[in-house]
Amino acid sequence: MANNDNPGVIAPPPIIFLCFLILGYFLNLYYPISVLEKPLSTIISAIFFVYAALTAGLAFFYMIKSGTNVDVRKPTNSIVTISVYSYSRNPMYLSMVILLVAFALLFNALWIALVIPLFIIAMQKGVIEREEAYLERKFGDEYLEYKNRVRRWI
Repeated sequence: MANNDNPGVIAPPPIIFLCFLILGYFLNLYYPISVLEKPLSTIISAIFFVYAALTAGLAFFYMIKSGTNVDVRKPTNSIVTISVYSYSRNPMYLSMVILLVAFALLFNALWIALVIPLFIIAMQKGVIEREEAYLERKFGDEYLEYKNRVRRWI
């Protein structure tokens, strides 16, 4: 018997992220479009990598601390509303967008940046909307109040 206590996302978000990163990278191999010249692109990409790592790290830490599952295929045990979750309902997904920008700069590959809107749409439709419906069913008013207080992305 299948466990229905999960949002039923289309795929784990890190897999979706990797697919879009690889797509942008290979598009750049065949049709290169530069972003910025080195070393400026490397310096800026490092700043984006650090910001993404801090955002994702805090999000991960507070999910674990609250006793909920990080894996979207498993049940959510609580709603995390502190730290980065008080600014964004999806700080881990936001960090993935920031990572795509960082990789675009690091590889000097505009194609990686150009796939970001497609990544956001895939995450929105295939992950976030499903998670939000699941959390509304599971937590009701508690989640709706949080949803009204905090923006989806930033």
